[in-house]
Amino acid sequence: MTIPVQIRNEDVVRDIRELAALTRKPITEVVADAVRAELERARRASDLETRRREIRRIVNEFNSLPQAGPLLTDDDLYDQNGLPK
Repeated sequence: MTIPVQIRNEDVVRDIRELAALTRKPITEVVADAVRAELERARRASDLETRRREIRRIVNEFNSLPQAGPLLTDDDLYDQNGLPK
């Protein structure tokens, strides 16, 4: 059984009708396209946040590793002309 969706905001209805007219698509298709596009954006944002959390976890793990020796500076690696030693 399909349950109809009612949109009671006149501005939203007007915008949907305008988009349907501009794209020459049925109203249902316009709404479906918009919802799918927003879902995809939300999924990407969610996936991005998951990746950011994983990156933070990896960086924290890396930062917790012991240092094997002193940190090297540019002077340790390059001569006065900027060439590798």
